[in-house]
Amino acid sequence: MPKIFGLKIIGLLATSVAFFVLGWLWYGVLFMEKWASLMGIDASTGDAPTLMPMLYGFLNVVVVSVGIGLLLKWLRITTIASAIKYGLIVAVCFSLTTEAYGPIYGGTPIELLYINGAYNLVGYSLVAAIWSFFIE
Repeated sequence: MPKIFGLKIIGLLATSVAFFVLGWLWYGVLFMEKWASLMGIDASTGDAPTLMPMLYGFLNVVVVSVGIGLLLKWLRITTIASAIKYGLIVAVCFSLTTEAYGPIYGGTPIELLYINGAYNLVGYSLVAAIWSFFIE
């Protein structure tokens, strides 16, 4: 099976697509109005994002998926429970702490941290759980 960085490409595709679809559900359906309001975006216009931000967004989830996949591979984590645990650790120790700079120093609403932080907790856990089926 083809690999990139020692990770199965099918696993990378599965994790990346799953995380990207979660983002669409999270920001485009579940929290669209609240998130858009907090970001100062008029959601009532119905304007879809343009192609480039969507491509950059997908590239972003690919990078996260590679990072989590490499961590699980290097630590030889193959069970779903352990994978989710490490996904949560990475989300809390890296993503949430970075997201927190917005309200701490940038004056962004704390509600954005709640929405974005919860997305990353769920997303990193999802990515790690899926990787557990592809790590050798």
